[in-house]
Amino acid sequence: MKEKWDPVSLLRHARHDWLNQLQLIKGNLALDRTDRAKEIIENVVHEAKNEAKVSNLRMPKMAEFLLTYNWQQNKYRLDYEVIGDEQDLSSFDDTIYDWTKEFIGQLDKLIEPDGEPHLMITIQLIHGRSRITYDFAGKIDMESCKALDSLNPLHNSITIVESYCQENELLYILELGS
Repeated sequence: MKEKWDPVSLLRHARHDWLNQLQLIKGNLALDRTDRAKEIIENVVHEAKNEAKVSNLRMPKMAEFLLTYNWQQNKYRLDYEVIGDEQDLSSFDDTIYDWTKEFIGQLDKLIEPDGEPHLMITIQLIHGRSRITYDFAGKIDMESCKALDSLNPLHNSITIVESYCQENELLYILELGS
């Protein structure tokens, strides 16, 4: 979200990530820790499948955001998962991207640097329902939490079906209509 990626930069970052994973596998094999090497391989395969799923949603802005977020210096780690059958969500790309950008901007103001803060974004495409869950775990400044009340769905076919802010967790669930 902070940087516009050119193809060479994208490839450089992707190559760096893959080389790190290969080094971890190689190191664990050298130490005869084959179970750990197999675990790393399984994680790499899971991540690659997730990258493919998010890329196939036809939401290029959101896909770029999710795929590159951890390449930048941020206050917390972001993970994502796509659950269910892939769908064409192209009509929601701009709106979801803009809402996510606003959410991240507000969240950055709320979190405290203690611990290991983490944001999980889950895109659920199950039984004809499309939902996106933003689940943050980490220390939150509760006094500032009311600022999130201003977050609106931004589109008449997107509704916030659940939201809450607690001392160590923040949750928003958006449902995408047709």
